Amino acid sequence: MRFMVLLKVEAEVGPELNRAMRAYDAELERAGVADHAKLAARGARTAPNVSGEGRTVAGFWVFDVDNREDAAAWVRRCPAPADGSAEIEIRLLLEPGDLSERPQQGKQRPVWERAMAF
Repeated sequence: MRFMVLLKVEAEVGPELNRAMRAYDAELERAGVADHAKLAARGARTAPNVSGEGRTVAGFWVFDVDNREDAAAWVRRCPAPADGSAEIEIRLLLEPGDLSERPQQGKQRPVWERAMAF
């Protein structure tokens, strides 16, 4: 399964956190969870915070793991600040075969698919 993991930090990001994130990226690569060359976190976006204090730094990874629990276990290892300035989301990425263009007659569609039919 593929999951997008979004990290958003609303604080000054110093060299210690940068080193910790590079080590985390390397650990993900060694484990085969995310390919360092493909990590979108390397292209993180930095912009002034709306309040004018500090900065907001955001980036994401694409994890290839067996299930959501494995993705959550890797997220718990992320060196994001534990002071409440970081927010992490885990989102399932659907593959092209996960969505059908038309439902088959007489077959109940999954809830997520019915919700997407707008």
